[in-house]
Amino acid sequence: MRFNKILPLFLLVACLGCFSVPVYDRSPAIEFADIQNFLRIDERSGGYKDSVVISVRFRDGDGDLGYDSWEIDSLKKKGVASNFIVTQYRKNKGKYEVFTPVEPYDEFFHRLSGDKPGPIEGVIHYSGIQVYHSFYPYPKDTVKFEISIRDRLGNLSNKVMTDSVVIRPI
Repeated sequence: MRFNKILPLFLLVACLGCFSVPVYDRSPAIEFADIQNFLRIDERSGGYKDSVVISVRFRDGDGDLGYDSWEIDSLKKKGVASNFIVTQYRKNKGKYEVFTPVEPYDEFFHRLSGDKPGPIEGVIHYSGIQVYHSFYPYPKDTVKFEISIRDRLGNLSNKVMTDSVVIRPI
């Protein structure tokens, strides 16, 4: 009977010892995961807008991704560059060209780990792209986005390109 209680405990300890901590580079690395486009009605103006959500998978060796809310406010006041960097491309005569929107899509994302340093991985869902139809001059425009992220030390990740989506389809 005593053996029946000790064996499960021994197996649990043995299994927990089998997992090793992953080793990632200190600079963040990202992979494109998904892009979604939603047609919405703006609550303030009543006009149409496209909301684009981009998802990227990330890995970081020291877990220093993102900022606390109070840090973001301070960094914005100081004019510090954002940590989610977005470049828009629009299709023109069959080729993609860089397009600079009136308001840049770059933004800060919140801290992804606690105070304890170490490797982290996961998915960031970025929903900061809002295209208001009344201000966007290209109906049924095909666009894609180049994404990179920056960690707290300023290390820039690789760049990834999203799939294409159609903006302002109506």
